[in-house]
Amino acid sequence: MAEILQAQEPIAVANFVIDIAKKNNMSVTNLQLQKILFFLQGFTLCKYKYGIVNGTFSKWQYGPVQKNVYRTFRDNGAGPITNKYVNAYFDSNGQFQKQIPEIEITNKVRKEITDFTLNLIKIPTWKLVGLTHKDPSWYNYKDKIMNYEAQDYKDNEILACFQSNESELK
Repeated sequence: MAEILQAQEPIAVANFVIDIAKKNNMSVTNLQLQKILFFLQGFTLCKYKYGIVNGTFSKWQYGPVQKNVYRTFRDNGAGPITNKYVNAYFDSNGQFQKQIPEIEITNKVRKEITDFTLNLIKIPTWKLVGLTHKDPSWYNYKDKIMNYEAQDYKDNEILACFQSNESELK
């Protein structure tokens, strides 16, 4: 029986990637995280027919960007992201609460996605950027991208970009 994949909140998937990096004594930058999320979306579209990220990817100058995740981690600048996102707040009773968005997937899917994500983390950031830039879904829209007029990626574009680069992502 094929595994079912439920789309997850973008920030939960980002936390998943950050956690994998930390557990392996590695780090990711916001730019790198954006490309990892994009190729992870392509991987899951290919393997499970559904994307893991419940959100869109915009076409930006340096490749695909999931805007919510970008805004969350942009204060890190070009430096490494050292901690997962934590939603901290005071509830209506004045009690401090904190919630760490996490993905909810089966152990089998988690293992497959973890292995693929670890491979992506090991790829230099600018190589990931280059892989997205050589794809028609980016270079055919370069003028619109530079003028902030490009439409978001469609799932079929993400899947095609993943498939054309799959051998370089493993």
